[in-house]
Amino acid sequence: MNIILGASGQVGSNIVKELISHNLPVRAVIRSRNPGFDSQVEIRTADLFNPEQLTDALEGGNTVFLLTPEDPASNDIIGETQQIINNYKQAIHANGIKRVVGLSCIGAHVEANTGNVLMSRMLEQGFADLDIEKIFIRPSYYFSNWLGFLETVEQYGVLPTFFPEDLEVDMNSPIDVATFIAKVIAHKSRSSDVFELVGPQKYSSRQVAETFSKLLDKHVELQPVPKEKWNETLASAGFTASTTANLVDMTQAVIDDIVVPENPDAVCLPTTLYQYLKEKLEK
Repeated sequence: MNIILGASGQVGSNIVKELISHNLPVRAVIRSRNPGFDSQVEIRTADLFNPEQLTDALEGGNTVFLLTPEDPASNDIIGETQQIINNYKQAIHANGIKRVVGLSCIGAHVEANTGNVLMSRMLEQGFADLDIEKIFIRPSYYFSNWLGFLETVEQYGVLPTFFPEDLEVDMNSPIDVATFIAKVIAHKSRSSDVFELVGPQKYSSRQVAETFSKLLDKHVELQPVPKEKWNETLASAGFTASTTANLVDMTQAVIDDIVVPENPDAVCLPTTLYQYLKEKLEK
């Protein structure tokens, strides 16, 4: 049984759909919201902070997909991440799980003040003492992050960014990431490995604004947020002091060129920024 945690999220839900399309057994573990899966999907509910529920959810599994959820309302995002990883290990040990596939991110190999990237590093290192197959997937910046500004772009013709205007960053489609992970899950190798994923090219914030301009047929002005306004801007969007600090640290690490692939042979995913945004805007 292939068990997918975080199955109501954009990556998890698409992993489930991809596995079902290949007639593979899938159990989707969700906290509350059912994304409306195919009837072939077994569904269980579990709170990742509840070790008993998590242990029950992993019963009978052989491969489990893991991730570190990011809660903007958390007052201790790093402490909660460690708690979740501890619960994962307890549930995996209790059920004799032999294989984990973890959603990490590019830069997880770096030992530095990398904010949210540190959560992925914690996930990778958290299973070092378990004698099981461990595969970690490190995608780059999701195209979907820009959709959080869509209302501002559509109403005001402005795209805010925390990055320098012409800083080019590795980016990829979360749908491509899910498809890749599903293939990894389906391929029953007996090895531990790390896969780093990038898109077909790097993009700058300016290029993102230009892409929105083309798709919406209107001028979209790029609006860089000065560093002294980062905390205030994130707080106004509902982030706590803890999650704000981590996002600020991660953003600075990207700008400082710290959050980069560890190896030169990263997997290149096919979808371009234009293709991804076009499909999302047409829905």
